[in-house]
Amino acid sequence: MHHGKGIGGAPLSLLYLIRGLDRARYQPTVLCIHESEASELFRKEGIETIVMEGVRDFSHTNVLWYPWWQLPKTLARLAHLPFAIARASAFFAQRQFDLVHLNTSTLLAFGIAAKRAGLRVVWHIREPLSRGYFGWRRSMVRRIIHRNADLVIPICNHDAQQLTPSERIHVVYNFIDFRVFDAAIDGSAVRRELGIAPEAQVVLMLGGVNRIKGTREFVGAALAVLATKQDTVFLIAGHIPGATFRNRVNGSLRYLRAVERLIPPALRESIRLIGVRSGIPELLAASTMLVFPSTVAHFARPIIEASAMGRPVIASDLGGPRELVRDGETGLLVPPCDSAALAAAMRRLLEDSAIARSSGEAGIAFAREHFDAEKNTRRIVELYEGLLAG
Repeated sequence: MHHGKGIGGAPLSLLYLIRGLDRARYQPTVLCIHESEASELFRKEGIETIVMEGVRDFSHTNVLWYPWWQLPKTLARLAHLPFAIARASAFFAQRQFDLVHLNTSTLLAFGIAAKRAGLRVVWHIREPLSRGYFGWRRSMVRRIIHRNADLVIPICNHDAQQLTPSERIHVVYNFIDFRVFDAAIDGSAVRRELGIAPEAQVVLMLGGVNRIKGTREFVGAALAVLATKQDTVFLIAGHIPGATFRNRVNGSLRYLRAVERLIPPALRESIRLIGVRSGIPELLAASTMLVFPSTVAHFARPIIEASAMGRPVIASDLGGPRELVRDGETGLLVPPCDSAALAAAMRRLLEDSAIARSSGEAGIAFAREHFDAEKNTRRIVELYEGLLAG
């Protein structure tokens, strides 16, 4: 069961998992709650994909939660839960499934309905839960997961520590396909497309323009570095908020304008917003390093992708990234929301090619040990087997 619309870490990891299933033993079906790029991704793989429109999830994570001024939305989502449980229960009654795998913490209704239907429930936790203001929503989500999951799979220890302790919790790191993220990929075509000289150093941020990704901090650090290293190019790839009513209300457009104002016209070729792109492996291959300056703790898929391709990483010293970067070995950790420290770390890797090279090489070994899709899929299938045998 998948919740999101876009192509990101959650649907890709689920796809890798399904690819690793023995089709003589497992017959997978994916249920999405949106008709979207994600549902089309599974269809293209020949996987039976069903879309249940009109059912909402309930998100209370560091990535997405509802603050006080969105109280009506919180109440509407809570009021929607009984309807969503009824829809999910009707769906499970129509089909004979043995196991339900929820691909996020937010699919509360489906977890409750699957448990009531007597199915085995595997709950993948891909995001840290938000504390909120008083903690009651966090407590509710934790309680529902604990009561209804037969098996809980957080994608890092930081996410696991926020759940109700249980012997049913097994951490399996999020994973990537090394056939896709291959350190031998050539990035010269991307450099030519973007008009970047072969000798220029490129600092890449994946995450678009987003407060929790630390875009403003990245631009502030870039400006400091460019004061002494004018031959460096800084790329910000990912979603750029459009001028929609929703983005005006939630502050996304205001944040974009603040980021744009930071970049002087004379430096807009040196600091570029390049938007959403396909071909992330080629973009990483064209880069000297990856920077992930997140302002809140969450698992960072770009970090493990960059490590797999031998690119050193600079990341915020927060839960999630702290587990994915070995400070001083595969990259550098810096205090969050500190552009000066971020700039200093950038200069260190830009000016010392030996450190950058050794960090990239160590990153490949670290990624192969912890984030290999084949190994980690096998681990999840072993957990499936134990649950089904029980």
